[in-house]
Amino acid sequence: MFLVILNYNIMHMKNIKLFFVFLTISFCMAGCEDDAWGNGDPAMEHVYYFGFEDWGSNNNQVKFSVVEGEILSIPVQFHSERSRTYDVVVFYYAASTEGGPVRGTDYQIVDENGTELSPNANGAFQMVWPKAEKGVKNIYVKALNGDAPDLVVWTFDPNSEIPISNQDVASTVNNKTGDYEVRAFSQNHRVTVEFEN
Repeated sequence: MFLVILNYNIMHMKNIKLFFVFLTISFCMAGCEDDAWGNGDPAMEHVYYFGFEDWGSNNNQVKFSVVEGEILSIPVQFHSERSRTYDVVVFYYAASTEGGPVRGTDYQIVDENGTELSPNANGAFQMVWPKAEKGVKNIYVKALNGDAPDLVVWTFDPNSEIPISNQDVASTVNNKTGDYEVRAFSQNHRVTVEFEN
């Protein structure tokens, strides 16, 4: 009789353990949404992120070099976890400090075929991400003068009145429309391009 009770208790304990294992797995599967990107926050459903692929040491000190006559590829990433019915436009800027390189004389921003691109009225170049799908593309800088001063490429408008060092959300907005918002990274918003002969 003792053996029957002991055997029943052992089987019962195994069933309880199996039940808890099954329950744990069920909770994990139910709690793991298809999209953890927004952490379940509906306000984040149409918010995307854009920045340079090379983060360096997260202090905006990444540098690239390009020889006169050559085209430099600077990889950028668009972070998204869904495909949408709309395309997302992001902006980047090639800005010179006073006395810096002159677009058209010292460098050009070009497409993948080497065709010169022109900025919009705000000085921004645009890049389109079809259907808001994540990926990596390149910004292309063609060096026209190997003796030119350094160029800085930005994911923020360098002429913005909002201080980039500010950590509030408004200072990270790259583009905002009625359908979506794109944010840039405050620790990864610019790279330096050095021209060489």
